[in-house]
Amino acid sequence: MSRLRELLGSLSARIILACVLLEAVVLGLLVLSGAQLMDGALRTQAALRVEQSKPLLNAALAAPLAEEDIVTLQEILRESRSAQALSYLVLLDREGKPIASEGWNMSRRLPPVDTELRLDLADGFFDVEMPIELAGQSYGRLHFGIALQALRDTARQLVAQNVAIGTGAILGSLGLLVVVGRWLTRPLKRLTGAAQRIAEGSFDVRLRVSSRDEVGTLTRAFNTMAAAIAERMQALQEAHALQECYLAQSRAEHARLSALLSAMTIGILFVDEQDRIVYHNPALCRLLGIDADAELDGHAVQALAALAAVRGVSDDCFASGEGRVNTQELPLSDGTVLTRTAHPVCNEDGQPIGRLWILNDVTVERRTSQQLVYLAERDPLTGLYNRRSFQHELQRRLAHAGRQGTQVALLMFDLDEFKLVNDRFGHQAGDKVLIQIAAEVGALVRRSEFFARLGGDEFALICEPEGPEMLRALCQRVVQAVARLPVAFRGQSLRLTSSLGIALFPEHADNPEELVARADAAMYQAKEAGRNGWQVYDRERDVTDEKLARIGWNERLRRALDQDRFVPLFQGIYDARDGSLQHYELLLRLRDDADPARLITPGQFIAHAERSGLIREIDRWVLSRAVAALAAVPSLPAVAVNISGRSFEDPALPRHIDRELRRHGVAPHRLLVELTETAAVGDLRDAQRLIGQLHAMGCRVCLDDFGSGFASFAYLKHLPADVLKIDGLFVRNLARDRDDLVFVRAIVDVAKGLGKVTVAEMVEDEETLALLRSVGVDQVQGYHLGRPQELHACVVERMEEQT
Repeated sequence: MSRLRELLGSLSARIILACVLLEAVVLGLLVLSGAQLMDGALRTQAALRVEQSKPLLNAALAAPLAEEDIVTLQEILRESRSAQALSYLVLLDREGKPIASEGWNMSRRLPPVDTELRLDLADGFFDVEMPIELAGQSYGRLHFGIALQALRDTARQLVAQNVAIGTGAILGSLGLLVVVGRWLTRPLKRLTGAAQRIAEGSFDVRLRVSSRDEVGTLTRAFNTMAAAIAERMQALQEAHALQECYLAQSRAEHARLSALLSAMTIGILFVDEQDRIVYHNPALCRLLGIDADAELDGHAVQALAALAAVRGVSDDCFASGEGRVNTQELPLSDGTVLTRTAHPVCNEDGQPIGRLWILNDVTVERRTSQQLVYLAERDPLTGLYNRRSFQHELQRRLAHAGRQGTQVALLMFDLDEFKLVNDRFGHQAGDKVLIQIAAEVGALVRRSEFFARLGGDEFALICEPEGPEMLRALCQRVVQAVARLPVAFRGQSLRLTSSLGIALFPEHADNPEELVARADAAMYQAKEAGRNGWQVYDRERDVTDEKLARIGWNERLRRALDQDRFVPLFQGIYDARDGSLQHYELLLRLRDDADPARLITPGQFIAHAERSGLIREIDRWVLSRAVAALAAVPSLPAVAVNISGRSFEDPALPRHIDRELRRHGVAPHRLLVELTETAAVGDLRDAQRLIGQLHAMGCRVCLDDFGSGFASFAYLKHLPADVLKIDGLFVRNLARDRDDLVFVRAIVDVAKGLGKVTVAEMVEDEETLALLRSVGVDQVQGYHLGRPQELHACVVERMEEQT
């Protein structure tokens, strides 16, 4: 074993072994390459034989096949098989049915045609198919196979010959290497002895260079040791140059980092463990009002507080932290709000080496947040508290009064015949009147009283009366303030009046809902008494025709929901340029109980549904019917559904929509949800939440009746709708009122700038349609283009358009 280890450790044995391995690898590659070349040559030869056989077979079979001479065809197949050395032939007619075969059972299924000729095909045949044509006309196909066994045998024989030749070459070269190796390693033994003497300390040993082999190499290495030392010195100089290069790169990187920190708008400050300033960027000085040329590096961080004291920065703003991230808000004397965040800085071992301070100006964010809070609590048109704030305040005051045993008065009033102002002079005039009313009555309200707009022209005032006289005086001042208000539109002076109702807690109701209902009933009692006055809630007069009508409508709507008496109609929305259908809007109708052929419009029952709360169930019913229609008719591009403002605050509505879309397998982008602008602005926070959830599901959102609000444009950035539907008030008289055209053009310009689609409703004639096209409205809707119809009529119309 030791002898074998010593033999394998010698240089000659290693050379011989390496050469043998190299030759084995090279010869193996040659054999493999030869096998591949042989395989390619055999495949080429077989493919050539196939291509040569095709015209011969076509010429022999075309005429008999055209004459349907089966006997002749069978004889030709038999002769072709033996002449062309084919394994089998099957002749198929035009329909692909076998009519003659040779070497193949026609009851068996034909193998698939091979796209590539390979010797390793599983079935052992190269299956080919060719058309049989005569005079450019095809009469059938010929399916035949070529046996690959002969080609495989030839390839094996050639590989075996190459392996035998390679083995002989390796054995011959092995013998030659043994002889040459022993001859070459003799001088190496002499060099080994000289090397051992040098290892023992005889550095004066010199050997004559007598050859250029390994001995000569070792000798030259010994004689050129000094040169090697010089080369090592040169390597050290190169390493030093490389170090200088790295240093230059580090300095450039430092310069880039400094430029980045200097360009940032947030303040950056690094301090060490002793709270000395290591670095600060220009933004820090700008935010703190410090001279940009002030030398701060190396000074204590408290120097910043001293220099920034003029802006109201206190001494404790830059106090040392406790080794953890902490944030502090710094309100400055000029109203600016900064946030200061401290981050500990540690080295690779986790030891603290200082802190990083980041200062950021969040003044705009704070003001925006305050504005959103204001919008969530206030009515956007008048600036008064909205319905949500009113409900919270009423509940709070009733709870406090219940604990203290005091009285709370709720005053509710609206404007008499306010609808005539909107219908005659437009919604802008109505908005102006509401703003004036809010200002006049608001001037009469004391700090302890709560004044809110509930919606439309309905206002409410909560107070804690000191006695009946004070309450009567307040009511009289409110009614007189409305009556004295000067209102003039288009040169006409109007006199507005109001009706005010009063309900007292706990005399008339012991909870917020009933108190609002009693005050509302008192307001209608004031209208019955002649309007322009006020009434305290009277239980004896509460059962009025109005209330009975409401109760009747509530029962009627509940019965319509239970008995499925609502009728969905669909009206098309078309492209303003080419008239192509874009989507449908679902319009709700109620089938009359007395006359089933009569359909009641929403204007007669939606208000009752909103008061009773049934509007939420109706909205869900409409949404479910819209999704079912989209699922039933895939050709419908999309359907728009208008939901009430009372559904905004329903947290389960988005889940209902998502569940219906998933249940019916409808793509969310085919459902377009329309929100009335006034309702959305009146309940901004819930509207924003609903729009965000609809967008997250993939549904589109349309802002309906756009332009009816006083501050429509201002709220577009808070209501990210995809489509703006222009209020029909500005479209209906567009051809006769150029002021409306100016307003529509402004809406279109703003919508295009925000990337939103515009839809104009109530298009009743061709002249109005032409004007809408001229200002760039995207889509139109109205009786001029198509009336509302049931779903089956829409399907028929859609099919006719597609055909």
